[in-house]
Amino acid sequence: MNNQDLLTWAHFHPEVAEMATNRIPWPSERITTNLGRCSQPTIVKGPDEELFVESQQDSGAAAILHSRDRGLNWAKLCEVPMECRAPAGCESPGPSPLGVGILADGTLLLAFRLCYNDGSGKYRLGIPEDASFHDHVWVVRSTDRGENWTEPFELDPSPYQTIGGNKARFHQMADGTAILPMNCDRWARPGKPLGPDESYQIAQVYGSSDGGQSWHKHGDMGRHSDETDFLFLPSGRILAATRYQRKKLAADPAELGTPYALDSEHRNRSPDCLHCQDPTQIGGHSVYKQMAICHSDDGAQSFSPHRLITAWVQQTGCLAGLTNGTVIMPFGHKDEGHGQRFIVSYDEGEAWSKAFYELHKGGMYASSVVLDDQTIVTAYAEESHSGGKNKLDVLRWKVPPKSEVEKHGVFTPRPI
Repeated sequence: MNNQDLLTWAHFHPEVAEMATNRIPWPSERITTNLGRCSQPTIVKGPDEELFVESQQDSGAAAILHSRDRGLNWAKLCEVPMECRAPAGCESPGPSPLGVGILADGTLLLAFRLCYNDGSGKYRLGIPEDASFHDHVWVVRSTDRGENWTEPFELDPSPYQTIGGNKARFHQMADGTAILPMNCDRWARPGKPLGPDESYQIAQVYGSSDGGQSWHKHGDMGRHSDETDFLFLPSGRILAATRYQRKKLAADPAELGTPYALDSEHRNRSPDCLHCQDPTQIGGHSVYKQMAICHSDDGAQSFSPHRLITAWVQQTGCLAGLTNGTVIMPFGHKDEGHGQRFIVSYDEGEAWSKAFYELHKGGMYASSVVLDDQTIVTAYAEESHSGGKNKLDVLRWKVPPKSEVEKHGVFTPRPI
């Protein structure tokens, strides 16, 4: 097919495509650190506005970093054991931290993963056709600020085969239940290959009613969800932002294809990309890879249909709310380099700013919390000053006045 005839997500969501062209620079204060390897940091706020971020030490251990002065200065609070190893003869990058949490009573939580395959070299780690691939996630907890940690509790991915592809942070509901959205995947198993239309990911929601000691399946976000974050609204509704990513399905229009085929930078970097040579193949490269919004009215057990909210490879967003009801979604992007952006909603996530605001160029991801004075602290992985080791950096900034946002208009995301 000639690429001039290719249809992409933008043909079906022109309101998002229009928003993506309207960008406004917005000031932020950048705080650089030289701490840890924070490949995709998550940030949470504890008592007295103490901030926590998970990281990985050069030794391979996990660690929790913290700030007691609202994100201005950071130090290592503690190390966290990740006691797991791949079976003998398997290939593995080793264990890595996935996300941090803090409960109302000060209990610290950390999720970590271990993935591996048989080392045959037929596929690189993380390819759904590799039936030898395995992925596991455990949760540990500490009630004494990291001095001691419990034995790890393993999360059950069933009915899916793998768990733990990407990061997410813990949340705590009003009734005390801790919840964690964690990515799971359908994966090939020996003698049970997946067809081109059968592979998908889903963020399952895990819950704990005993302070993080044990975990059970609580709900799920629906197919093609990943890298999910929650915000508890005053109405009782739970707003969710999720990375919506999927390959082409048999039910899609024949002309729908991956936008990578139109991306000269991608094609120059991957000149032999088979998916770009045949961009409309079923099960080929992703045709959606961006953020969506949805909500739950039953305590994160089920969610409304996904509504597309950002453009191609503008992904890995989180949610934060101001005391006046304003909702913001900071997100990372992989178009025009890397960086952090945000959009704003004044009606609990129904409509969003028609312009997006550019916070910073460089680094990846954008996990954020709101301080009591409504300053927002955004944690991200800065790649440029750390020799490729993804040291923690943060941005401190404030939301634009409502008059500034509304003069550019709003749009209402539509279901995918």
